[in-house]
Amino acid sequence: MESLKIALVSDWYYPKLGGVAVHMHDLALYLRGLGHEVAIITNDRETGKEAELKREGIDLIKVPGYTLGSVGINMSVFSHNATSMIPYIKDYEVVHGQHAFTPLALKAVSAGRKAGKATLITTHSINYENSSAIRALARMTFPYFKYYLRNPHRIIAVSKASKEFIRRFTRVPVEVIQNGVNVGFFDIPLSKEEAKEKLGLGGRVILYVGRLEPRKGVSTLINAMKHVNGTLLIAGQGSMLPLLRERAKLLGVADRVRFLGMVEYSKLPVLYRASDVFVLPSLSEAFGIVLLEAMASGTPVIGTRVGGIPEIIDGCGLLVPPGNARELANAINLVLGNQSVERRLGRLGKRRVERVYDWNVVVRRIVALYREVLDEVAENG
Repeated sequence: MESLKIALVSDWYYPKLGGVAVHMHDLALYLRGLGHEVAIITNDRETGKEAELKREGIDLIKVPGYTLGSVGINMSVFSHNATSMIPYIKDYEVVHGQHAFTPLALKAVSAGRKAGKATLITTHSINYENSSAIRALARMTFPYFKYYLRNPHRIIAVSKASKEFIRRFTRVPVEVIQNGVNVGFFDIPLSKEEAKEKLGLGGRVILYVGRLEPRKGVSTLINAMKHVNGTLLIAGQGSMLPLLRERAKLLGVADRVRFLGMVEYSKLPVLYRASDVFVLPSLSEAFGIVLLEAMASGTPVIGTRVGGIPEIIDGCGLLVPPGNARELANAINLVLGNQSVERRLGRLGKRRVERVYDWNVVVRRIVALYREVLDEVAENG
């Protein structure tokens, strides 16, 4: 089939950390792997990915302007007319914005629509983060989002929960296409014991990977450790770090809670493999790519009944109510105390990821949608 020229656009590419950046980067790599011409259009900051993108033949286009650090959005683009983005997207057939509530993605999609391109946007949200600057900004600019979300031909939602949320803003057709994961990257040739030895770990290991922000529910996980015999590894950084350290001390579990800081992506497979159970204790979560990473590693997962998490786990892990430390502790102890449960959940999770969430499967669904929209644009002029 004929290759496509695709622009992936977002404020929330690296160096901003999180699921949007991971998704966008991986999507670019897999699209390129299928032979398509791909560009990443983002803010004018060092991404740390320049060399890799150049090596892979992916263009990196940076849009000048003032980037608001705490939120990661280009405030200059926010104040400009959408047509100011046309020079950046004019050479591409498909303009695909990532994250529906950032100005670079919205205005690029609007410019693409005006220029006769196939336009899509992926929404990674199910609500506004309670304690973040973007919540206040989003509430003030609700009409702004509704206006710009008229422009894409299609919206991709990463979960049914995010589909329901985006419907508050637009009547544009929404299709659920889940995030993907590089299964091969996380399926390393090390046993759990070998991975633990490599990292100098002993005993039972519980793992959390992600940002340390209120909505991630990490305080609940630390509370649960009072009733769990094992070591909790916390990989990530964020505003909650000092409070979480203090909480661990107050509960008397500081000697069994290790804060690892940001762990390089290349080192995550060994960390997942060394862990006996992975926990995502979120209070709010549109998807949760880290669940896919853990499942791809064959590690049993526990998540909360919020947002898109139940859709991912779907009987292949355990679910608990958000914010309930006792229920979470019971679930962790069930996995740690029963090898047959641990092995069964690890096996089921790995099979589910290979069948549904492997990037090789997901990217083809996205490309099929690109072609569908391109056909509509060609037919309707």
